[in-house]
Amino acid sequence: MQILWSCGEKPTEGTSPQTFDLVMLDSIEVKEIHGFFSRPSSVHLINDTLIGVESFQIKGIWVIDNRTGQEVYSILPEEENGLSFRPTKCYWAEYPRISVFDGATKRIHIFDFNNEKGKRHINSLILNTPDDLWFKPILMGIFIKKDEHYYIEHSTNKVPFTSNKYFELTNHLVGIYSSEGEHLKNYIPFPDQLRNLTKFIGPGKLFTSALSDDGDIYISFPFTKTISIFDSSNLDKPVQLIRYPDSPIFQFDIPFLETEVDNTIGTLKYYSEAHYFNDFKFDQDGFVLQSIMKGEENTLTHFLKYDRIDEKWSESSSTFDLLNLGELAGIKNDTLILVDASMMNKDKKFIKRAVLRPIEE
Repeated sequence: MQILWSCGEKPTEGTSPQTFDLVMLDSIEVKEIHGFFSRPSSVHLINDTLIGVESFQIKGIWVIDNRTGQEVYSILPEEENGLSFRPTKCYWAEYPRISVFDGATKRIHIFDFNNEKGKRHINSLILNTPDDLWFKPILMGIFIKKDEHYYIEHSTNKVPFTSNKYFELTNHLVGIYSSEGEHLKNYIPFPDQLRNLTKFIGPGKLFTSALSDDGDIYISFPFTKTISIFDSSNLDKPVQLIRYPDSPIFQFDIPFLETEVDNTIGTLKYYSEAHYFNDFKFDQDGFVLQSIMKGEENTLTHFLKYDRIDEKWSESSSTFDLLNLGELAGIKNDTLILVDASMMNKDKKFIKRAVLRPIEE
């Protein structure tokens, strides 16, 4: 079965999105009670008042009140009956119960924040993977729970991420696992452009994904210029394709390399990486995508917004330094909630609020 990643939707190439300004409203300093987080791997707006934060580097999970910046809960390794874990990605939709994926150990840890500290760990699943597959410890795209199944991004264990055979050998993007950790089936072949590489790609993130409020799975490889929407009960074929607009800011094409990136520990040589988007963040009208555009000197970011009612795109008119702006956790009404916690250029962490205001011609 072959998925066509780049056709099937009414084409919009050559169109330009409406532009908007990102207007900052305010910021609140984060006040931690226990533990310390920085360089979050991912941030997620749990509900109107709470933000979930996970950090692979610091090894922990935090819940922050976005109105006050106050830490509400935290889970740190060794504090839950000696359990050791390093969160690759969390699934927050069942909060106060959360699923925490540890890609390095092939485990899913279940926690319940309703329980008292020290008793929040409910269960751990060991995933029974096919012999030739494993999981990325960081920069993983897909970790979704739908009903009693987990949808998880797969990786081959035969070659490193830097190999031009990596996608061919991994073959399928998603593995589905039961609530007991049993592997059920693989779905969604990688695009042909990746499966038939003759050159090389920097080992960064190449796609974005999310589970929408209505249960659909969104997956996008930006270089295909499309977003594929799947019914989670049938991943054989997308039920809808959305075409990206032209952008003067975001580079959709992959910057191919002539030689394989040296992945030796300590190697700091710069190489071009593909631009990508963080997870889809949904609101009542559509979704917002935050770009990650790495350069030799800094990492820039900007925003694309899709209105699924009018089927129209809009785009921020300029870029921002990611370390100064922060990462998008989600959208409350029409307000973007961002978490600025890199700690690489300042000593404090902030929750910021901003809105997107159209630029009138």
